[in-house]
Amino acid sequence: MADTGENVNLSRARICIDFGTARSKASVCLDPTLPLEVGVKPLPVGAVSRAQHALLTPSVLYVDGGRIFFGPLALEYAQRGAAQGRDPLLSFKTVLGARDAAAILAQKMRPSVDPTGTLTHRDALVLYLAYLDQLIREALAVTQGMPPGVAEVKRRYTSPVWKAGNGPDRVFEAIFNESAAVSQKLGRLFLSAEGISIAQCKDALDKAIQLPGNGRLETGVFEPHAAAAASLAFTTAPTNFVLVFDIGAGTTDVAAFEFDERTNPPALTEITEARQCSGLAGDEIDRILIEHYFRRRGGDPSQAEEQRVLRMFKLSARELKQQLFAHGKVILRTGGWNTTTIKLSDLTDDPQFREYQAALTRIIAASLTPVVQRAQAVGAQVIDVVLAGGGSHLPFLPDLVRAAAAQNPRSVPLRVSPLSPASKLYDGVDPALGGAFPQIAMSVGGALIEMMPAA
Repeated sequence: MADTGENVNLSRARICIDFGTARSKASVCLDPTLPLEVGVKPLPVGAVSRAQHALLTPSVLYVDGGRIFFGPLALEYAQRGAAQGRDPLLSFKTVLGARDAAAILAQKMRPSVDPTGTLTHRDALVLYLAYLDQLIREALAVTQGMPPGVAEVKRRYTSPVWKAGNGPDRVFEAIFNESAAVSQKLGRLFLSAEGISIAQCKDALDKAIQLPGNGRLETGVFEPHAAAAASLAFTTAPTNFVLVFDIGAGTTDVAAFEFDERTNPPALTEITEARQCSGLAGDEIDRILIEHYFRRRGGDPSQAEEQRVLRMFKLSARELKQQLFAHGKVILRTGGWNTTTIKLSDLTDDPQFREYQAALTRIIAASLTPVVQRAQAVGAQVIDVVLAGGGSHLPFLPDLVRAAAAQNPRSVPLRVSPLSPASKLYDGVDPALGGAFPQIAMSVGGALIEMMPAA
């Protein structure tokens, strides 16, 4: 990123956090009116947390020996704890999308996650958000061209649920404020390899309730809206119609937007009839793979040893899936010499996987129909179908989109591709960005986008 110096007016700046089901991301927008290569930057939170990818950090919290660990370190502890019947807390997306978030937040975590019985889901979210705040501050400090004070700008988060109107949800505003106080009190302890004691965390949490900080929460941003904004911002050939197919680990979200650049700022109006949310996402493929493994290996998954194996594979299923599609097979090891080889054809021939693909095709077709009708009515030449999320590179997705489109013979032509920085602005800036763009695009678009007007 070019050196912006100290003359940037940060009144229009904002940081957006994306609590992905598998990995969290964050981006900063210094000013949406600046050129993209100057004004928008994904933050290297993964590099700070020592994750595998510089821009992505695992959404994991783990309790062990009276201490709490976060991110990649928590994932390591969870893999070792599988044999003891222990579970990590994976993802905060279920809370973000809940109808009654307050009720879920008040619940104690399961004993397999927190055997001390100390923490509620609210405590965990406040702590994890404070951890992310420390990652963001460290990432901003090592990112070239960041002006002084940028860590204190307004915050946003991406949400799987669209809420009409602008401004923060009061529940999450309070959580951001409490996390700001916890982050300030515990500071760089969140980045320690030794984790933080539950006693220290609980003390910070209790004091944050009595004296919250300023989390500077501005608003939540509907995830597909953020993805559509990122797609339009980074394409060299913008269209008037964008359908976002966001396949994450826990959910697949579909939404469509009509783009009107005649307004200032340009408007993204949702075609509400296209919106859908389904549980047929990456975790469903993982489940099919795990069940296939047990059928091949034999044994009863209800037994203690099988439960240990199940925990191990749930933690590594996403990586195994990537290997399977990339190399055509994957070898599963459960200790010693016990190995099982699963080929890609084993998955594609599985009746459950075929039904999974058929169900996704039906979902896509149902969302495409109102978009095509609207595009035809105004004489649009093309519809962009944007694949976003961690599952966007699954090789069968473009074929499913085309199969769905074929159900409407008068369909407007489609351009189907994963989200990518097609404008090439980032080519010489961050080589890591290209492959990760479908995953970080929500935080980029959420930081960049102007407010969606109230319905």
